[in-house]
Amino acid sequence: MRTPLGYQFRLAKHPIPLLPLLLTALIAGCSSIQTPGQGANSVDGGLIVPSNFDQALREHQKALTEGKGQPDAALYNIGVIWAHSANPKKDYLKALNSFRTLVKDHPASPRAEPAKIWIQALEQNFKNLEEGQKLADEKRALARERDQVTRERDQLAQERNKLNYAIEKSRQLDAEIEKRRKQSLKR
Repeated sequence: MRTPLGYQFRLAKHPIPLLPLLLTALIAGCSSIQTPGQGANSVDGGLIVPSNFDQALREHQKALTEGKGQPDAALYNIGVIWAHSANPKKDYLKALNSFRTLVKDHPASPRAEPAKIWIQALEQNFKNLEEGQKLADEKRALARERDQVTRERDQLAQERNKLNYAIEKSRQLDAEIEKRRKQSLKR
């Protein structure tokens, strides 16, 4: 197909692989860009910018204790900061407590439902961690048990070898005794 500028384009035989790329470009083109003064790390409910978690956490905690801004937004953002995957000091328990406080103290907040989802996700995460720990403990116990069985098997193999050696020596001794008995009978 020719374009007005003379370039040729071919339609892809299978356009499905291009669909995620097109959707990403469409979504990125429709999103708004937040300028620094527009509420990044702000206590009025702005987005969390993962550049300085400590500073953002201090700002939200200060706003919460001083009663400035929206306390539900501050609690929500504190929870997100503590749970954020890029936060090197992430603390899921503190995040969970922040979200629970938000739901308890501000049940009518528009952030209460997302906080409930966070609570479910974090509780599931704790459950998965506990199950993982149990599995790891079971794996260690099974490894110890396997090592013990291996040691016992090796000991039994050594005993079997000793018994086989004793049996062979006994046979040799019996053969020697029989040989001497026959020699003594011939005399």
